[in-house]
Amino acid sequence: MFFYDDFIKKIEKTKIEYKPVRKYGLESKKMIMWLGTGVPLILIGLLQGYIGYTKNFSIPYIAIAALLLFLGFKHLKNILMYKIVLDCENKKIVGQGLNLSFDEIDSCTLKEAVVGKASRLQVIVRIVTKDKREIIIPLIMGKKIDFICALKDELKEKFSIIKG
Repeated sequence: MFFYDDFIKKIEKTKIEYKPVRKYGLESKKMIMWLGTGVPLILIGLLQGYIGYTKNFSIPYIAIAALLLFLGFKHLKNILMYKIVLDCENKKIVGQGLNLSFDEIDSCTLKEAVVGKASRLQVIVRIVTKDKREIIIPLIMGKKIDFICALKDELKEKFSIIKG
């Protein structure tokens, strides 16, 4: 992704039109990365399973095959199941285990932060609800600018951008 300051400038310049429902899938860079690791893991797992089968059901080969197949299918599941929906008509954010009404949001902040065990900065949306839950949405979806502009238009004064 491009630098954070350029990202903020593009957000400020962009005007979007109203749509009742907006859907966002995984960005192509992440999709290629997860496909590039998921498919080889599945193929290697199948090979290990075949070798274990031909060696009279060798337990170590079959165990490694099961592990590799599990990891490979987990990557494919991440690719196929990632979806965030901004339902502007019903005032909700839905997806990735999240079903949040805009009325429940106390504040929403766009900023750069380190998320999880990663050591690099990435752009995130930090949502604090009225019951003081913190929800962090990393921007790994396609059409990031459209997502942020739509969220900014819907939340109005609740939305803020922390400039780096």
